[in-house]
Amino acid sequence: MAREVIVETPHAHDHEHATKRDIAALLVGAAAVIVALAFLVWVLWQVGASVKATPFDSDGVRCYKGASEMVCIKTAEPAR
Repeated sequence: MAREVIVETPHAHDHEHATKRDIAALLVGAAAVIVALAFLVWVLWQVGASVKATPFDSDGVRCYKGASEMVCIKTAEPAR
């Protein structure tokens, strides 16, 4: 029965670690790109969905609509 002996050279060992390091760097870079894109979308959402005011209605109420909420305030008493 013949036995096969596998000898790992220092070069093969260094190459394996370099490959793992390169894959880890690629994953970290991809995660950084995803985070940057998410931040860019958030900033564009905040700019594009700025507060917009509606005209006064007959009761003196004016509403301000933002990206995710709407606030109405009474600014004047109606004419009597």
